[in-house]
Amino acid sequence: MVYVDKTRYALDFHKKPGSVFFSRPRRFGKNLFVDTLKEIFEGNEALFRDLYIHDKWNWQKKCPVIKIDFAGGVV
Repeated sequence: MVYVDKTRYALDFHKKPGSVFFSRPRRFGKNLFVDTLKEIFEGNEALFRDLYIHDKWNWQKKCPVIKIDFAGGVV
């Protein structure tokens, strides 16, 4: 198993104004990255020790996160 630290991109998304649309093929890591963003904004500092974002983020500030999952589909 290999973990690729993509927290640098999360920090870039946070600093740039506007919306972000994640468009990638199935099974290509979208959910993992969205879950990473969720944990960052909820302020779960312990998960990010030794990663790029750890000393660049204000872990005292916590933000509410709303995650909408369309995986169930519409019948």
